[in-house]
Amino acid sequence: MSAPLLEVSSLARHYRVRPQRSLFARSLTLKAVSDVSFAIQAGKTLGLVGESGCGKSTTARLSLGLTPATAGQIRFNGEPLSGRRNARWREMRRHMQMVYQDPLSVLDKRLPVLSQVVEPLDVFTVGKTAERKDRARGMLNEVGLNQALWNRYPHELSGGQRQRVVLARALILQPRLLVCDEPISALDVSIQAQVINLLQDLQQQHDLGMLFISHDLKVVRQICDEVAVMYLGRIVEQGKPQDLFSNPAHPYTQALVSAIPSLARGKGHKRILLEGDPPNPIDMPSGCAFHPRCPQATAGCRELVPPLQTLSGGRKAACLRLSPNT
Repeated sequence: MSAPLLEVSSLARHYRVRPQRSLFARSLTLKAVSDVSFAIQAGKTLGLVGESGCGKSTTARLSLGLTPATAGQIRFNGEPLSGRRNARWREMRRHMQMVYQDPLSVLDKRLPVLSQVVEPLDVFTVGKTAERKDRARGMLNEVGLNQALWNRYPHELSGGQRQRVVLARALILQPRLLVCDEPISALDVSIQAQVINLLQDLQQQHDLGMLFISHDLKVVRQICDEVAVMYLGRIVEQGKPQDLFSNPAHPYTQALVSAIPSLARGKGHKRILLEGDPPNPIDMPSGCAFHPRCPQATAGCRELVPPLQTLSGGRKAACLRLSPNT
């Protein structure tokens, strides 16, 4: 197998926060992401799932070098991604683009669509002015936006059309990696299917590696080659979607999968309801962070932090109840 397009090793991002009740109180550490590792091959998609606040978006920004890491290393195409925004970082970032959740908040309300797709070419001085416009027109056609929409402003477009503009802006520089942070959550169901199909077509045409973040597990199961489940800043399970969704190993993954609507399940199927809320990331519980909500927790779960261990079949899970022979 060739070297990964993106390789993340032991990535962490911690923030120092000061309690609001006093200016002189001792600052505390918020662990947004801790010891996260994964790899993405060219032409493949890694899905990242978990509850809101688990660190998915922070991981995405760390992977692109948009947020500096507290610890760990990021390698893109075999080369370390610099933590400094120098000329080399800028050149590498040209090949790593991001698609955000809310297209209207990303697009400039004062510029027409065509100008916004041309803008990345202007920033990186790619080609001459006439060539840039021709290239932008071609990309807009490729994402399914006809000429009648090119001179419109973002507020004049539908949600699906805006997301296509965002995709055109991200792809105009011919990136090798696309990070999609909840790209369909703000869209109607029918439009979601169109955007997903478009993403898959574009991935095949351009051999894109993708990091796909979503709450919709049905979509993740459909389009991802591998899935990583996050809980409070850590990956607790990772594996092929067919294995992870058919037989989840970690109790948290079991709860997520049980909530997926399915006509194939019998009437006896019961959803696993987790009690309570996720712990405060500033005041993390000892041992496994999931143990206060875990229906299978033991005394050892309150004392030891489980490592992400490899199970049979190559799947990984972080649970003390599991062993490499499971």
